[in-house]
Amino acid sequence: MSGGEKKEWHHSGSNCCSPMGTSCMAWLCPCILHGKTRHRISNNGDMTSYKCCNQSCMGFCGLMTCGLGWILPWMSRSNMRLKYGLAGSGCKDCLCACCCPPCDLIQQSKEAEYCEGEGKTSQQPSRVKNMSSHPVE
Repeated sequence: MSGGEKKEWHHSGSNCCSPMGTSCMAWLCPCILHGKTRHRISNNGDMTSYKCCNQSCMGFCGLMTCGLGWILPWMSRSNMRLKYGLAGSGCKDCLCACCCPPCDLIQQSKEAEYCEGEGKTSQQPSRVKNMSSHPVE
């Protein structure tokens, strides 16, 4: 990818019914899905220390009670675009976060999972010390 080229999002924002668990979480507990996605992005895909009630989740809840629940997903979407080199603009980020917040959260979740997992699963496992293989008879 050269200087100004941006990649398209791997997941569409209009495909917000799949997977069903993520869809349910976006519609019923959007703060938890936002917190999970932020944790995944901030920790380069490492989910070992993830807690569902984290700072991102709490911030989202606080802003939702004031009717401003779209602010953190808007900022998160912009950060994702920069980190992963994705196409879009601040204006489009704002529209996605405001027009259909659950669909935006689902798209962000799936995109972060895809981008943070990309290339990591295709690596061959390293050799384990003191492990030998025996031919099958």
